[in-house]
Amino acid sequence: MTYQGEVRRPAPEGGDGCLAAAIRLPVRVVAFVVVLPIRLLWDLLAATCGWLWRHVLRPPLAFVWRYLVVWPLAALHRYVLVPVGAAIGFLWRWLVVWPLVALWRYVLAPVGRVLFLPVARAIAAAVAFLVRYLLVVPVGFVWRRLVVPVAREIGAALAVAWRGTAYVSRAVGRALAWLGRVLIAVPVAWVWGWTLGPALRWFAHAVLRPVAEAVAEVRRTVRRALLGAPPTRSAPAPAPVRPRPDPRTDFARRDDDR
Repeated sequence: MTYQGEVRRPAPEGGDGCLAAAIRLPVRVVAFVVVLPIRLLWDLLAATCGWLWRHVLRPPLAFVWRYLVVWPLAALHRYVLVPVGAAIGFLWRWLVVWPLVALWRYVLAPVGRVLFLPVARAIAAAVAFLVRYLLVVPVGFVWRRLVVPVAREIGAALAVAWRGTAYVSRAVGRALAWLGRVLIAVPVAWVWGWTLGPALRWFAHAVLRPVAEAVAEVRRTVRRALLGAPPTRSAPAPAPVRPRPDPRTDFARRDDDR
């Protein structure tokens, strides 16, 4: 937390090694010699193109676009297309839509109601009768008398078979588990406990740990040589250890006091 008027100081950076300093200086020289002229040339080119666009190209292009494209199109739309569209809409409405509406409303609909409505009702009644007595009733009879009893018996047989196979599969599973334990788990555990386990532990303690320590030491040495030694932290002071009271000494002191 900083107070008003307090200046923040940058955190001190860690010491760079000789390799970083040797690389940083040529990179800065190349950036100053190569990148700076290119950047100045780019800024000059951008400023020139912007001035040409604003003062040379944009005014005539805007004049041509406005007076040779926008105004003719606006006049064509306003004085040609809009009146022609209005005339076509008027003719479509009065010569096509209204005659068709009148024909449907005053000719076809009354004739259809008088002639086709009774015929349609009779046809619908006949179709409903045929569907009911030729499809619904036979299907319902077959469903109630044949499909439901057969399905019930098949379901009961499958349930009995399922329970029987459950008992058999449980017994087979127990037998396979016993065989796996006796033939695989026990020998593997014995081999691991008496041969592989001690050998691997010895290999880890005698070979891998010294190799890891040597690699870590080499890495620390290379880091110190290239980047400098990292800041070291002082080890915390050990906490004072209070001596435990001896019960025999306390008992002897009590006897002396008595």
